[in-house]
Amino acid sequence: MTSLATWKPATFSRDEFAAERFGYEPGEHVVFAGPSQQAGKTTLAFKLMEYWATPDCPAYVIVSKPKDPVSSREGERLRFIRTPEWPVPRRIQELWEGKPRGYLIWPQFGDIDLDAERASQVSAAVFRDRYKAGVRGEKGIIVADDTVVKSKLLGLDRYMTTHLAMAGAMDVGGWYFVQKPTGSGQAAIWAYGNSTHIFLSRDSDKRNRARYDEIGGIDRGMVAELTLALKPYQFLYINGKGEMCIVDSK
Repeated sequence: MTSLATWKPATFSRDEFAAERFGYEPGEHVVFAGPSQQAGKTTLAFKLMEYWATPDCPAYVIVSKPKDPVSSREGERLRFIRTPEWPVPRRIQELWEGKPRGYLIWPQFGDIDLDAERASQVSAAVFRDRYKAGVRGEKGIIVADDTVVKSKLLGLDRYMTTHLAMAGAMDVGGWYFVQKPTGSGQAAIWAYGNSTHIFLSRDSDKRNRARYDEIGGIDRGMVAELTLALKPYQFLYINGKGEMCIVDSK
């Protein structure tokens, strides 16, 4: 077994990695893994979208909680079109010219009796619409933050697993956010197995790190050791070729 005492992957800043080191092709799936609170998954995802979401391959960011300061700030910074509905109503479409490179799809929240149902309906509409668009040859990236919420509370496991299994071949990629590698719904499990790009943050749970070792597919113990050594907001990146590096917090 290789030890960190003799080897450590290169470290790159977020900007350098996103602009020069990350190679994304339409249809590829991405998983961001780590504890739910303040790991930096959403911030990293928007940094990647800054360079890789385009009018020809736009991002569809589905928000599933009432408040999300990072998504709100970053969506505004990247000038993504914010809409509470999907498809976008014609009256909103008429407010801009050309094809946007991203959408922030944020259902209305405020009623505990209706919020989950409303968010489920809007989110499901995005998956249905983009799947159909993929059959027509339209590229895109569905960004499904809070995957476990979408799987268990909103009941979207079937949509997400179908998307993970079939939509990649239609150039409709999925970016999934998983708090832990077990017990997070079928979509979380499928995301690991079907993703070309995996980002792992530091996890203090020994069982989770052991699962990351299996996912990484390299020397036993290496991924667990590397993730445990990560600093706050850093990520270990592994791609389908087995290449890896550390994406720094700045």
